[in-house]
Amino acid sequence: MTLSVVSSYLPIPLDRGDPVRVAMVLRALAQVPDCTLLVVRRPDTTADQEEQLREMLHPMRVRTFEATPFRYDRLGPPGRYSQALTSGLPPWVRSRYSADLHDELRRRDGAAIALGEAAGAYVHGTGLRWHWDKANVLAASVRQEIEAAGDLTYRLRARYLTAVSTRFERRALACCATVSVTSADEAERLRRHHDRAATFVLPSCVPLPSGHQPRPQERELVWLGSFAYEPNLAGLRRFLAEGWPALARAGYTLTLIGSGLTAPVRAELDRHPGVRVRGYVEDLRGALANARAGVVPLWSGAGVKLKTLTLLAHSVPVFTTAVGAEGVPASPAVRIATDPTAMAAELLATTSTALDTMAAEATRLVGQEFSEDRFAERLRTALAADGYLAERGATGAEPAR
Repeated sequence: MTLSVVSSYLPIPLDRGDPVRVAMVLRALAQVPDCTLLVVRRPDTTADQEEQLREMLHPMRVRTFEATPFRYDRLGPPGRYSQALTSGLPPWVRSRYSADLHDELRRRDGAAIALGEAAGAYVHGTGLRWHWDKANVLAASVRQEIEAAGDLTYRLRARYLTAVSTRFERRALACCATVSVTSADEAERLRRHHDRAATFVLPSCVPLPSGHQPRPQERELVWLGSFAYEPNLAGLRRFLAEGWPALARAGYTLTLIGSGLTAPVRAELDRHPGVRVRGYVEDLRGALANARAGVVPLWSGAGVKLKTLTLLAHSVPVFTTAVGAEGVPASPAVRIATDPTAMAAELLATTSTALDTMAAEATRLVGQEFSEDRFAERLRTALAADGYLAERGATGAEPAR
């Protein structure tokens, strides 16, 4: 059986950036026989990076494609949005779409796996049997962004994207034989918004950091996430306004780490006493080594939160909300609070001995439930059960390293 795996804007190398889930799926499938990855290049992808990708996924075949330019790009956002609307794709999906890749898929037969939301653009008009692995249910996640929006312009944009994304998602799901999601909560959102049952639930995973040596310092806290994602920023602002003052008075410091930081947001966050704004860092091992605990203050957002898993993988205890802990089994490594004041109180009440116990449990939890090997085993077994992989591909190959 031939298997086509479709993705777009894949991070290179595979263990950095987003989407980590796509990278882990590819590692799990790298040595499945007769498997080809078809991927859209980023605008800044180099020939050396393409070669690196092929080496990392060997013996999987890799074919790369250019994204199809917007016809009315010279008109700016109005031109891009109008063309995206005409094509039935959300603007961010249309910007990653390749007509050449779609034509290639129309010539193929066998089975195919669409990785991530943007890959749903390719499931129409082909003779392939499709499985769609979804990081989140767009109809639900974009609606939550509306609720988290802080200004009218953002709310209007989010409402528009919700309508377009929901139609796109519904149409793509109709062409897919099977679909997987990241958590039981996401499965319920899929049922509620699209009346579609998830074929299986596959929790995301994170790579365990090689050579990481924790050196936790008392009262040093860390926040990790994209500053460009509105629910992250809204949750952080709420935490700093309502929960942080009590912790700052007690001598705590909070380091903020993540991509998408702008100068105005940095200036805003820098005003809080005890808060250190670092922004993007290349190697999280050094950045998280001194953290005594991590805070994930989220009140909206869908799916398993990679920021939560990443902190746990680095032996950092997590204090979060029910949203931030979605898909994570009840564990001593994670404390859940309903609001910022309660989160701060929980931190202040947790002893050093208890934090040591939480840190040890964090490493055990990720290794047992969210490791790359566990992810690969679950994925190959589920895909084999649904007829996408031959039995030898499901059980006989170790993920590429």
